[in-house]
Amino acid sequence: MPESERSEDRLAQEAQVIVGGGTVTTARTLTFVSYYILSIPEMQEKLRNELQDTMATYPQSIPSWADLERLPYLQAIIKEDCRGARQTHLSDTSSGPSRLVYVQVAFMLCGEKVPVGMCSYFMHTDPAVFPEPRKFIPERWLGDYDPKMNRNFVAFGRGSRSCLGMK
Repeated sequence: MPESERSEDRLAQEAQVIVGGGTVTTARTLTFVSYYILSIPEMQEKLRNELQDTMATYPQSIPSWADLERLPYLQAIIKEDCRGARQTHLSDTSSGPSRLVYVQVAFMLCGEKVPVGMCSYFMHTDPAVFPEPRKFIPERWLGDYDPKMNRNFVAFGRGSRSCLGMK
């Protein structure tokens, strides 16, 4: 940032954006994941069973992040929520147009099409990569799944525009 733009007001605004970006997105993610867990009894039961051993001594001892990261169903729920929480969410009840048009911009390099940009909504709702993309299906992230899912998973952005919290 050039020295001329480093006023106290500008720096305060930048700080608000960073703090707001981290808290608002986390709150939205927790809201949606809580909704799905509470509204789908089978998911709630499956998650409860997976958490049982890890949480057995809670609140006397709190499981580490590493302990929680080893729980595949919990990780699948979080990943599926991140796939959808950045969108208008996975509902079909929007007031907008019933059909979105995807225009891919690319250029030719050595005879291959190279994408110029990406949109997380289209990356996360591509039915060729995520069958039934508008449904919340954490199981899609379990077992042997299509590696294209990882390629299309851009919940935190990529490259120079990725989430600051990932750095």
